[in-house]
Amino acid sequence: MKGTDSLRIAMISYHTSPLAQPGVGDGGGMNVYVRQLATALARLGICCDVYTRADGRNVPGTVRVEPGFEVHYVAAGPLTDVPKERLLHFVRDFTEGVLRHIKEKRGNKIDLVHANYWLSGIAGHTVKHELNVPLFTSFHTLEKAKRIGRVSPDDGYDSTVRVWHEQRVMRCSDAVLASCAPEAEWITRLYGLSPAQTRIVPLGVDRAFFAPGDKKMARRALGLPQEGRVVLSVGRIQPLKGFLLGAEALELVSNELDVHYVLVGGPSGYDGVRELERIRRYSLRGGLKERLHLFAPQPHELLSSFYRACDLVLVPSRTESFGLVALEASASGRPTVASAVGGLLTLVKHGRTGHLVKDRAPRSFAESVIGVIGESDRGVEMGEEAYLHTRNFTWSQSAKYVLEILEDSLSNELVLCG
Repeated sequence: MKGTDSLRIAMISYHTSPLAQPGVGDGGGMNVYVRQLATALARLGICCDVYTRADGRNVPGTVRVEPGFEVHYVAAGPLTDVPKERLLHFVRDFTEGVLRHIKEKRGNKIDLVHANYWLSGIAGHTVKHELNVPLFTSFHTLEKAKRIGRVSPDDGYDSTVRVWHEQRVMRCSDAVLASCAPEAEWITRLYGLSPAQTRIVPLGVDRAFFAPGDKKMARRALGLPQEGRVVLSVGRIQPLKGFLLGAEALELVSNELDVHYVLVGGPSGYDGVRELERIRRYSLRGGLKERLHLFAPQPHELLSSFYRACDLVLVPSRTESFGLVALEASASGRPTVASAVGGLLTLVKHGRTGHLVKDRAPRSFAESVIGVIGESDRGVEMGEEAYLHTRNFTWSQSAKYVLEILEDSLSNELVLCG
């Protein structure tokens, strides 16, 4: 086994750049994941080349983020922002560009291709076979999980097409990286993948930014009311995230508490603009009037002020593979009320660090919010417990897990397409 300083990973993030603003368009937790994991791997001495599509904001070329970590913008399709629903058409061009760069700049010498999201997995699958290297895939979202309880499409893709590609990539992956046990269970149960191909790599949190701090100072800095309770939600605005449900729940809460709802994010995906308009219209009525505070997507490190300013973080998503927002809230010493789904089941300890809500009724969420912050001391105690519960989640530890799995893969035969 060669030393880590000679290992090189090709990370594929086709549809969104790790340097893009999370919460804008298709950028979200995956941007944070790719950037932070690549940074942590580079600091372990592993070279990381991240490949993403050049769009209207970025021209083809390379950005050196730090020693050992570079982002390469590859031309594929028009040099404009393209809706994610059309990106499947340009995967082949993108893959050819990635292979060309690896051949010309790296002498075809990489040790691993790590694909992020199913579109990247299509490219990663080809790179694996062309260069005869292991393929790791992080899906971040799974179509079979997303469509549970869905009443309208999350995007413009034919669900069966996406599932076919996900299944194909999974079966050829040397490891499918799940962020937690519930996601690993989805992969094995919904897709029939062998448990031996599924490995858990928990996400991390940047504790230089996300840590407990002064609530009053944070509210003052953000221009939020000093009095009353503040409930925070963060993420891309789309039906999947459930922020309209959050607004409905907070209106019920306002009948008992002086409460403000702060929502940080921008419209995203198939129905994002309409979902934001629905939330705006709803906030003009009843108890939420002048109590909904909408903020545009923020640079990731600045989100820490929003966590410190709030009393509670609300995550009403219909599905979450992991729940990075809940982790950041906990690292900031704030309790969470969240849907009882996916990775949120591992991050939120019901009754200790917040509440998990099993049904999607506004009243159920409202009762949980009141149960946590209706008595001020209870919310503070839960926040302290949340901080302790998540203190071992770090990106450096995530990188070490990836390295351990890579070492296993390099000593085994490559997985063949099933």
